[in-house]
Amino acid sequence: MSIYTNWDPLQEVIVGDCYAPETLDKVLPKGAELQFNKILEETKEDLQNLADYLTRLKVKVHRPKVPEYKPYVDLGYFKIINPTAPVVPRDQYLAYGKTIYQTYTSMPDRYLDSVNYNHIFKEKFDAGYNWISQPPPVLKALQQDKWWANGQDIYHHTASNRILWHTATMFKCGDKLVTNTEGPGTEAGLEWMSRNLPAGTIVSAGRNYQKSWGHIDHGWFMTNDNLVFCANKSWVPEPLRNKEIVEFENLVDKFDDEKFIASYTKTGGKFTKEWIDTWLTEWKGYAQDVFFDSNVLVVDSQNVIFSNTQPKLFKMLEGHGITPHVVKQRHGLFWESGIHCMTLDLVREGESRSIIS
Repeated sequence: MSIYTNWDPLQEVIVGDCYAPETLDKVLPKGAELQFNKILEETKEDLQNLADYLTRLKVKVHRPKVPEYKPYVDLGYFKIINPTAPVVPRDQYLAYGKTIYQTYTSMPDRYLDSVNYNHIFKEKFDAGYNWISQPPPVLKALQQDKWWANGQDIYHHTASNRILWHTATMFKCGDKLVTNTEGPGTEAGLEWMSRNLPAGTIVSAGRNYQKSWGHIDHGWFMTNDNLVFCANKSWVPEPLRNKEIVEFENLVDKFDDEKFIASYTKTGGKFTKEWIDTWLTEWKGYAQDVFFDSNVLVVDSQNVIFSNTQPKLFKMLEGHGITPHVVKQRHGLFWESGIHCMTLDLVREGESRSIIS
């Protein structure tokens, strides 16, 4: 059992989960309970559908345990306000080779996130995997800012002396991990990853990659050692630009992400009743069709799972011998995630090998 790529035949995977409806009512803005519970209910349904679909494809599916909700947890040095549910295992955990790497981010609401996956990682440890974690940081005085909204300032300045890292910046490519070394994460967090991986494993995505900031699983994906699909070539990390690259920017609809971010940030990052009302009308319908369509789970070189139907893109993929599968995720944008973010592949067939020359 091991894992070295994002596209060798998938054998075991984690599918995330969220809180049950009504468990958050006491901390929601007055009047927003009904709408927010609808989001929770539909999210749980969609994630269960994804787990069931993968099971039918003969993939072993693990699910996190969602804890009883507490409005805050006081650790003495700082409080964890509104602990987040384990929707996106990709952000803080990496299974590579025969080791599970557990990291910490700047967000206090994710500080205890690993407890939700403890039983899964223990099962893999018992089966022969190693399981290591970054040292728990003190996050006093840090805000629960979104990593994509104020992350560069947080990781490069405010929290630069802490060991913090997002594993979603790392893409498995045989004996290398193509990594957005600019973050999100601190230099100390990257150094921790480097020291605990085999020497020479980390390869920089390059300074011309996606403006040198962000998670690495947006805008492109691979289905074998030599084939890259991308919205446009600028999303492809520099070490992979000598592969066969197929662009699909003109085959999918456009999404006004700046408008979405503006609509969210003007609320101060809070899920107000007005914002949720907007989400459940205009943005929900729009986001279902056009966002996170490259944030996919590759089951194997002939099967890829998408969250939305994209007829032009799918026709092109079928011409490459790839079957697109659709498992709707109605609120992926709400949780800032696509199907790849909402899953964590643990075991794939295939050995370590040289893919990047």
